[in-house]
This record gives sequence, structure tokens and C-alpha cells, in this order.
Amino acid sequence: MPTPKILIIPARRHILEAYSEYLIRYLGDEFYFEMGYPPMPEYYSSIKQSVWGGRTSPLMKNPDKFDLIYPHFDSHWFLVPPEKYAHKIVHVYLEPQRLSKYKVALEAGTSKPVMEKLGLEYELRFGVDTDLFKPFPQTRLDDKFHVGFVGNIQTPRRYIKELFMPLKELEGVKIDIYPTSWQNSRDDEIEAIGGQDSLDNIAGGDVWLSGLPNIYNRMDIYVRCDIDAGYQISLLEAAACGIPIVTTDPGVGKELCDAGGGIYVECKEGNWEPKVLEELAERIKQAVLELKINPKYRKSKGEKGRKFIEENYVWDKWIPAWREFFRAGLRKAKNV
Repeated sequence: MPTPKILIIPARRHILEAYSEYLIRYLGDEFYFEMGYPPMPEYYSSIKQSVWGGRTSPLMKNPDKFDLIYPHFDSHWFLVPPEKYAHKIVHVYLEPQRLSKYKVALEAGTSKPVMEKLGLEYELRFGVDTDLFKPFPQTRLDDKFHVGFVGNIQTPRRYIKELFMPLKELEGVKIDIYPTSWQNSRDDEIEAIGGQDSLDNIAGGDVWLSGLPNIYNRMDIYVRCDIDAGYQISLLEAAACGIPIVTTDPGVGKELCDAGGGIYVECKEGNWEPKVLEELAERIKQAVLELKINPKYRKSKGEKGRKFIEENYVWDKWIPAWREFFRAGLRKAKNV
């Protein structure tokens, strides 16, 4: 029986590209994987201008040669003509406000933006490499309390300027931002963190996976303010490093905090109007101060967060479900 060939379509330089390598490591004994990347830069316009001609694609991969196609984002479905290849496209997507619940979506002969479910349902999670992400000492150049953030500061839903940057006002606090994509010539990115005066808070950025544990272990706490649960991988990585978190995220962030790994600051109002953001920013400050003034409490939170990851988010726990995910997709593709 021929080895199944699966094409993974991640966003280039996105954290999901790195995590796809773990899927390949653990599942490569059964499936043959290749990566196909969206063209850069500004790949959306490139997609629109692409000419297929039956031989190539914007990915520089021929989808005819693959038994299954796994795009990470729904916007990547159209990197292969969906009316022709939808029968062998599998997609893991998030239920609202929940990381730990995923579903498989497969449908033949459609180019609708959202594929309809065909009865396959899975609970899948990305694992965390707890041998890579673990606590270890890092020296400091000062005696301040370091509050960190790792992520895309361009995303409007993060409200970096409204919710994170006010932490600068706290006495003895140093905030450190590590953008995952940083081009300081872009005015919108500079504006997103509060303008030119905030550039001193950019501690680094564009660090690949192996460098992230070094960053987390320089922090006292990790803060992630977001109105959407998203993938929340950075929360898991920080917790694996024993760093307590403060988060507004209603997905796995809340699970982590409920397990004792941090403080969950709920947006009770259910909207993100300016007055709501102002009040939420004050409650985030109080959470940060609560962790700052009590080192034993903070250490306990970090230890509980690490334990939560070890019990719930290691790769060994979830690889069997990922294996069945791809097997189910291959079965569907053959039967359509």
C-alpha cells in the first residue's frame, strides 16, 4: 500500500510552521509530509494573480500529487482550486472561544468560504515541547519587575496600546514586547504600541522557536490581552517555562488560570468600548500588582502552570488524535 502524501500549508514564519514540524516528527512514520508556503510578501495579491495552467501553483507544489491537503487557515484553502480539490482538503478550526475543541471539515465540490461539517469531530491540541520550554535562570540588567508579551502587535484585537502599554505606569515595572513580526518602518505597528515613545519597550523580536524559551525565562510574568481566543500557543509556552500569566483570553488561558497557573481577567461587559477597555486595563494592572508584591504566590502560580502543561498539553498525549485526524481525512478523500 503506497505511503499517503500530505501537503501542509502553514503561513511562512508563523508559529504554526514550527509546530507543523512536530507533526512531521511524530507522524512521519505513517504519512509523508511536505510543506507548501504562500508566496511572500503580500501573498493574497499573488494568489489572485496566479495562473495555474495545470502545472504549478502559488505554493510551487502540485496538489495532484498529494492525497490530502491541510491548510492551517481558511484563507489558504484558495491556494489550491477548491472546486477541484475540496474533497481532499482537511481543516482544523477553532470553535468560538475554545482552543481545545477542533473539528475536521471536508466537503467535495464547493468553494464556499466556510466548509460544512461532514460529521467528523475531534478534540485536538497542539502539544508543547516541555524539554525545550522549561524553567531555567536568566540574568537581568536591572532589578525591575519584568512583564512580557510575545506576539503580533499589528492585530487590532490585542488592544496593545489600550490594555498592555498602561502597565508602564506601574512603579518598578518594566514591560518587554517581543513582536513575532516586526518591521519598525511601518507606522501602523508603531502606532499600535503607542507611538515613538514606546519603542524602548521593544525588547526583541522575530525569534524562532528555539530562542523563545530564553525570552520567556527573562520575564517575571506573561500578559496576553486579546478579545479572541486564537491559538494561544504563547500562553502554553510561557506556562511550560514556569512563568505565571495574566490573560483576558476566554479559551485555554482561562483553563490555565483555573488550574492555578495565572490570573484570568474577564471582560464581563461582553463588549470592547473605550470605557470598557479603560476599566479592563485597571483590572489587568491590579492582577499584575497582585503577582508583583507576592513572590511566593507568583512562584506557586508558575509551578501550577507548568504542571498543567505537563498533564494536558504534551505531544505524547495528543499525537494519537492527530494520527486519527489524518487517517479520517484520507478515508473521506478516497470515498468522495
